[in-house]
Amino acid sequence: MLLKTRLFGEIDVKDEEVIYFTKPILGFDNCREYLLMQNESIFPTFWLQSINDPNLAFPVVSPFSVDDNYSINLQSPDLEDVKLKSIDDALVLTLMVVPQSLSSIRTNLRAPIIYNPENRIAKQLILYDEKYPIHYYVLDSSNN
Repeated sequence: MLLKTRLFGEIDVKDEEVIYFTKPILGFDNCREYLLMQNESIFPTFWLQSINDPNLAFPVVSPFSVDDNYSINLQSPDLEDVKLKSIDDALVLTLMVVPQSLSSIRTNLRAPIIYNPENRIAKQLILYDEKYPIHYYVLDSSNN
């Protein structure tokens, strides 16, 4: 399938590349299928490109790369939803907001996405642990 995107131009999408979300990302109810894109010239280098809405792409980052102390404990139902035996087998990502002011780049550490690369199933979680902020400013030196 050929997908015409706003950020990446035309992409030839293969079925084996599509990531399926068990539930939509919060606020985007009509989008459950994505591609994980890598683009060296754009920070951050990973993007979730919606297949359902070619104009929608989310920059994403590993929360472990922005917060050295980040950790999550998943419950069995969360692991089962994406058919994982262990969180160690998952790719964990968080959505980023990249405004014009680079000092305001932030990510939501309280709503990570867990992705099983083996079967291409993903799910956004809502963590109730208040130690992780909804607005984690990536370039704020006081975070480290």
